[in-house]
Amino acid sequence: MFRLLAILAATAPTFLSVLMLRSFGWFGHEPPQPDPLELAIGVAHGYATDYLPVLLAFLALWRPRWLPKVGAIAAAVVLVLTVSTLVASGTGGFGPQFGSILACQAIAVAAFLRTRPEQRVPWPRAVIWSAVVLLALVQTLARNTPTSDVGCYADTKGTWALAFYHLDTAHGLYCWVSAAAIGAVLSGYRAAPLCGLVLLVPALFEPAAWLLSDAPHNCSSTLELVDWPYLIAGVSALSSRTRLLDRS
Repeated sequence: MFRLLAILAATAPTFLSVLMLRSFGWFGHEPPQPDPLELAIGVAHGYATDYLPVLLAFLALWRPRWLPKVGAIAAAVVLVLTVSTLVASGTGGFGPQFGSILACQAIAVAAFLRTRPEQRVPWPRAVIWSAVVLLALVQTLARNTPTSDVGCYADTKGTWALAFYHLDTAHGLYCWVSAAAIGAVLSGYRAAPLCGLVLLVPALFEPAAWLLSDAPHNCSSTLELVDWPYLIAGVSALSSRTRLLDRS
């Protein structure tokens, strides 16, 4: 129970950050630039928040006995960086969502301290979930690079275009990495493969949007609309509880 609570609380800020995105329109003046200390704390906080789920996933898969203590320490570091970011910015935060993020991080620290070490995950399953997490991470990094090329896509309109915008935002906020990490930490539970269904959303959204909305696309083949890394990750996650792997 505490293991589930810990990973959900540790990854919740990733999903809550979607609620913190707001559009403020155009400014008539140049926004204030952060000082070097504020910038350093902000960068450290960003990396720590993005990669905490990855660390927790690999601890759960390969060093499960380390997960409670190291997970609590890592979650505490992220909590301290979050508070430091708030203090260094000299602002009152970003509304009630910011308070929710602090609460989730505090809950994650407490839950990891109460989590009991579990037995090592069978190596075939650990390999599969490691690949799932890495595929999600690599694809997210590829999509977030300034020089990334989206390639071909379906020219959706209206609701479909808005949904695509939200999916693309989820890439930037590492939401799919967090979803993969949740499955990896809970890989010993029967419900873990359900995280594979989540990863199928970015994998099959483009072909589904093209098929259901009859939107044109600029691909040489409709197969190019599929996000293959996410498809492989999702299918691998769904197959991670097969009897063959449990016997290995």
